Amino acid sequence: MQVFGNVESLKKAIENKYSSIIKDAEKEKQKQLAEIDKELKKKLELLKSHMKTETDAEVKKTTSMILSAAKLKAKKEFEEKREAIIESVFEGAEKKARDIAHSKDYTDFVKKSMPNTKGLSVAGDSDYYSKVFPELKVDKNIIGVKFESEKLVYDFTLDSIIASKKDILRHEVSKILFS
Repeated sequence: MQVFGNVESLKKAIENKYSSIIKDAEKEKQKQLAEIDKELKKKLELLKSHMKTETDAEVKKTTSMILSAAKLKAKKEFEEKREAIIESVFEGAEKKARDIAHSKDYTDFVKKSMPNTKGLSVAGDSDYYSKVFPELKVDKNIIGVKFESEKLVYDFTLDSIIASKKDILRHEVSKILFS
């Protein structure tokens, strides 16, 4: 095959033409890669933001659960200690009850509440009450006095008085100690 003209200049012309096309293609490729890189960075930032939002929400939820559990535990401990203190007040009152039950104020209260004891049996924790109620039978299992007939019981023992007023007393003790 025969080539007419200068082969070198022809070679250079072809090279120049295709080199420009190759440069343009490489520029286009670089531009596309830059756009892909930019799009990937956007997606990565969006993913990071989404993950941070989810993580923050999970941290907030977990923190809230931990705080709620701690508050509940503290409230329970407070209630248990409050109940123990109130019970200790009642225990202290029970220890002092014998002195109260053997006071003139107590016997006056019972006499005023029970002006007529005819036909009733009387039980008390000691002979102390026999001066006021001669028909008394001693019962060491009670503190105070109790009157009974076949159908009725008039219970003036301190246990029954305290039991009947325990909710009110508990509320008052709680109010005094914890308000």
